[in-house]
Amino acid sequence: MSQHGTHLSQRHAGRHLAILTSVLVLALVTGVTGMFGGSAEVARQGPFPVHPGTPATLPDDRLGSEVAGGAQPPTVSIPVGPNVAVPILYYHYIRTIAPTPQNLLSFDLSIPPGLFARQMALLHVEGAHTITLATLMQALRGRTRLPSHPVVLTFDDGYADFATAAEPVLQKYGFVATAFVVSGFVNRPRYMTAAQVRQMDADGMVIGAHTVHHVDLASIPPAAARTEIDNSLAALEALLGHPVLDFAYPYGGFSAAVEQLVQQAGFRDAVTTVGGVVQSLTGCFAFHRTDIGGAPSLADFARDAGLPLPSAADQTRIVDMTQVSALHNV
Repeated sequence: MSQHGTHLSQRHAGRHLAILTSVLVLALVTGVTGMFGGSAEVARQGPFPVHPGTPATLPDDRLGSEVAGGAQPPTVSIPVGPNVAVPILYYHYIRTIAPTPQNLLSFDLSIPPGLFARQMALLHVEGAHTITLATLMQALRGRTRLPSHPVVLTFDDGYADFATAAEPVLQKYGFVATAFVVSGFVNRPRYMTAAQVRQMDADGMVIGAHTVHHVDLASIPPAAARTEIDNSLAALEALLGHPVLDFAYPYGGFSAAVEQLVQQAGFRDAVTTVGGVVQSLTGCFAFHRTDIGGAPSLADFARDAGLPLPSAADQTRIVDMTQVSALHNV
């Protein structure tokens, strides 16, 4: 995982600048969205049918699970179409690591469970609504409206603590998230077991692909990259018994050729580690994301999630909510 460290500090330093720049770009492009063409619909290559009740050209089967209780989410006046501002946040470990000189990379890739609980409580208190990449794609196509304060939560690599530490907190608030699983690491120590991956899927979380061996696809021959992409898709679809439509590039390594391989494999979309919040239909195989790691303040997290800064009353409420949860878990 050494390549994570090559770009991590730059991503942390430029995170807020990228978000501000993205919002300015959005203000410019929303006036000319008619000039952008939609990307061609990717034909499903796999053996599994589209879920019942879903149009054949829209394999987006998670739309009804993103608001607790199945209620229609409140909509807002933010632009919906080929370009829209939606933060996609990404995590790795949910664990406590000391920020020592020897552990800086591990620290930057981790969020302590207590801090993660406060972050999710903040999303709840500030009225955020978690959505899937399926819903984001629908909005970019102009086929659905977004809820207020939409945010996409993603977790890379398929670590076991997604199932043990993150998912219980997500379930508490009715949140949905996507776990990008390295198929070749399933059942290894520190990673989710096959049973846990299936359980996360059954619980309403989304399982995406992250290659077989977590390799930088931009640095290997195209034939090897194709094998990593195709075999990860086949393994996860065999495990889950339904299509897997979301992909994440390991180490953020991608190119136009790699994007094409992902699209040809039958994925609907893919996410990068490039910072920013403006997502576009023409860039659906290179969605921007914001790294969440280390020990960001709640104010920094609120900015990353596109939310107002929490008031003193909000912060007190967040602390009270997480203390109650901690007591219930004793």
